[in-house]
Amino acid sequence: APGGGVVLKIAVKEKRYLLPLPRIDSSSDGDVSYGAQLRWANVRGLNHRLNLTVEEGRYPNGNRREREREASLAYTAPFVNDTQWALSGRLQALERVTPLDDERNYQETYHRAEVLAIRDLTTGRPRHGWRIGGGLFVEDEANKGEFAPPSEGHTTALVGVATYEDLRFHVYSETGRKFEARAEVAAEGLGSDYGYEMWQARYFQSRPWGERDHQTWHLIGLLGERRGGPMPRDVYSLGGSSRLRGYESEFLLGDRVYYGSVEWLRPIHRDWLRGVLMLEAGGTDRDRDGLRNASPFASIGLGLRMRFTWFVDLEFELGIAYPLRGGGGARFFAGAH
Repeated sequence: APGGGVVLKIAVKEKRYLLPLPRIDSSSDGDVSYGAQLRWANVRGLNHRLNLTVEEGRYPNGNRREREREASLAYTAPFVNDTQWALSGRLQALERVTPLDDERNYQETYHRAEVLAIRDLTTGRPRHGWRIGGGLFVEDEANKGEFAPPSEGHTTALVGVATYEDLRFHVYSETGRKFEARAEVAAEGLGSDYGYEMWQARYFQSRPWGERDHQTWHLIGLLGERRGGPMPRDVYSLGGSSRLRGYESEFLLGDRVYYGSVEWLRPIHRDWLRGVLMLEAGGTDRDRDGLRNASPFASIGLGLRMRFTWFVDLEFELGIAYPLRGGGGARFFAGAH
């Protein structure tokens, strides 16, 4: 360059913001779901996000559902009018075949809508900190079939949400922490056929371990409770390929849950392939036979976790888990996230 300077040329390529994607999910529990999703990550160049999803699933070993069909539309608009506020909305239609026993079932239909306003309090680069907000959640539930219980009807709930995030993405691992909390409250007669309260909190923490890249330990937690309403929902379940892996699918069910796990992960020859050692514990207010039992169950597991970054991120794991209380001995688990 003239005068002995340096000319720096930077070339950029616009990413694809509109992605039609197939959805296929299966697990060692026998669950299979398939469908399609349309992701639009930069609507009108405003950094708005739209997700349209249609999906059908079959759950042969499920205690809460046999088959399910779902269509959902979610939209998020950050920094509305150049402020720290974001707006998000969600629509969902869900049809579910729910078993009563080995021979009887009925069909549930849910129509749901939600709108939230969220204040972004994060700072720095990369951004970290709190996001807090609230809004309304509306649900209609109807039951059909010879053995169907009475329909629950309509409810309108006030919603509060809070998220704290301080995560660093390293392609094949993350470090940092994330906390999410949500509460819903509805009152009978105030836009609702019944009243209920529900809250839940989730926590994830990942820390590096030693000098090896992508060698981490994880701390994961979940607490939740739903009270009120016309009948138990069995909102939460433990057991299967994702939580409390040493037990069969939906081994524990209930409207209250506590769960925690500790994981240690280390790459095996390749960064995308990591061995995982895990210890899990948790409980709900009922077991799958409807009995009251809030005492803890626990399992240990050893497996492999693979993360692929081709086109879209996909994480797959498989391994062996052993229950430390009850259960039926060692279980193979596998699933995608």
